Amino acid sequence: MSTPLLQILVFVSGATVMAVEMTGLRLLAPFFGTSLLVTTILIGSMMAFLSLGYRLGGAYGDRSPTLRALCSITGAAAGLTLLIPFIGQPILRAAAGAIRPLLEGERLAEPQVAIAMIIGGLLGTLALFAAPVTLMGMVSPWAVRLAVKDVENAGVAAGKLYSLSTFGSIVGSFLPALALVPLFGVRNTFVVVGSALLAVSAVGYFGAPKHATLGALALPLALLPQGLIRPMDGLVVEKESLYHFIQVVIEPYGKCKEAYHLYLNEGVGVHSVKCLDPKVETRGTWAYMAAAPLFKDDPMTTKEVLIVGLAGGTVARQLLEAFPDAHIDGVEIDGEVVRIGEQYFDNKDPRITPYVMDGRVFLQATDKVYDVILVDAYRQPYIPFHLTSVEWWREVKRHLARDGVVAINVASVRGVSQDLTQMIYHTMRTELGSVHLVDATTSNDILFGTMGVTPKERIAEHLAALPRVKGLDQLRPVIREKLTGEVPGWEGARVLTDDQAPVEMAWELMAFEYVQ
Repeated sequence: MSTPLLQILVFVSGATVMAVEMTGLRLLAPFFGTSLLVTTILIGSMMAFLSLGYRLGGAYGDRSPTLRALCSITGAAAGLTLLIPFIGQPILRAAAGAIRPLLEGERLAEPQVAIAMIIGGLLGTLALFAAPVTLMGMVSPWAVRLAVKDVENAGVAAGKLYSLSTFGSIVGSFLPALALVPLFGVRNTFVVVGSALLAVSAVGYFGAPKHATLGALALPLALLPQGLIRPMDGLVVEKESLYHFIQVVIEPYGKCKEAYHLYLNEGVGVHSVKCLDPKVETRGTWAYMAAAPLFKDDPMTTKEVLIVGLAGGTVARQLLEAFPDAHIDGVEIDGEVVRIGEQYFDNKDPRITPYVMDGRVFLQATDKVYDVILVDAYRQPYIPFHLTSVEWWREVKRHLARDGVVAINVASVRGVSQDLTQMIYHTMRTELGSVHLVDATTSNDILFGTMGVTPKERIAEHLAALPRVKGLDQLRPVIREKLTGEVPGWEGARVLTDDQAPVEMAWELMAFEYVQ
C-alpha cells in the first residue's frame, strides 16, 4: 500500500527532475547558447538518462523492496543535484574547448562554433546530468513495486504514483521559470530543489520526520560567493536574466581602442558596441541597418521607426545621428538587456521608447504605422523563426507606411551555399514589392524590402546626397560594391511559414559545409 511519505517522495522527485532539466538549459547558455540544437541535446540526453533509470529502478526495486533503500538512491540524487552548479562551470568550460584546435586563430563569429556547440554541449550534458537524472528515473518503478501489495490493485497503485510524479514534473517546470531563477538565480535554484529532495529522502531513510532538517543543511551553499561564470579580460558586468546570460566587456573595436561590447549567452556575436571615445566612428553591420531610410522616396521624412531587437541601441544611435527628427520604438524581449543598454550604451536617448516584449507580439498588439521597421533580433547565430515567416512579413506590411522600408540582419557564411539568405529573401519577395541584398560584412547579409518597386541604386543615390554624418559616412566608399540586389538561386528556395521555418537547420548546414 502506498504511504504518504512514498507519495511525497514521488512528487518531489518528479519536480526535481524537471527543475534540473529546465534550469540545466540556463546553466548551458553561457557556454553553448540556447538554440534549438542545444535544447534538443539537453532534452534528448535527459530522456535517455530517465529511460536507463526506469530500467534500473524496476530491477533494483524487486531486489530491495524497501523505502529505506529507495531513499538512499534519492538522497544520492539530491547530493549530486546540489553539486551540479558548483562543478558545472569547469566541466562546461572544458566541454566548450573540446574542439578548441578548430577555433585557434579564428574569430568566435566563425561557424566552427556550431561544431563546438554540438560536441561540447553533448559532453557537458552527459558529465553533469547523467548520474542524478538516472537515479531520479529509478524512483517511479521502484515506488510502484513498494506500493503494489496484490495484483488486483496494481493498476490503481501505478496510476496514482505516476500521476503524482507527472504533477510534480509540472510544478518543476513552472517553478524555476516563474519564481526560483528570477529570485535566486541558476545556482541557487539547484540548491533549493536539491535540498527539498534531500529533506524527503532523509525522512524516509532514517524513519523520523525530524530528520527533514538534514535537507536544510545544504541551504548554506546558497550563501557561498557566486564568483564569475565566464571570466574574461575587460569584464565590466556579468548578469543572469530570465532570458539571457549577459556580459558587458571593454575591449578594442576596429579603430576604437576601448569600447563597450554587449555579449549574450555563449558570446558568439557582439549585440551592441559603443566606443568610449565619441569621436571614433562605430563601423559594422549597425551602420547598414541604420541606412534603411535611404530606400524611402524622401529619407528625411523618416519619423517613426521600429527596431525589433533593440539590445543596447547601437543601430538606434546611428540612425538618429543621420535622421535626428526620428522617434524609435525599440522592442527587446529581455528587460535586463534594456537596463544594461541604458547604463552602458545608447538606450537613454529620449527619442528611444523601449518596450519589453516579443517583437511579433508587439506588432500584433499595436495599430501604429512605421516609416522603417528593422529586425535585428539574433539569438546568435540564429534569428527566431517566427520573425522570418511569411505570416510575420504580412504583419510587418500591415504596419508599414506606403513608402516604408523593412530590413533584416541575416547571418551568413562566405564561400558556401546561401540557403538561409535565399529562404528569407524568397519569403520577403512574396509579400513586398522589392527586396535588395547588401553584402554587409563577412558574417552578415542585410535584406532591405519596400512596399513598392524600388531600384536598388536608390540607397547609394540618397547616401551621396545626404550631408556628412558620422554614423553613415563609412558606407559612402563601399555601398555600391556591397549592393548585390537579388540573392542568387532564391527562386528555388523554400518559402518560410510559421508551420515550417528551418532557419536554425539552415545555419548549421552552412556551418558544416564551411568546416568541410
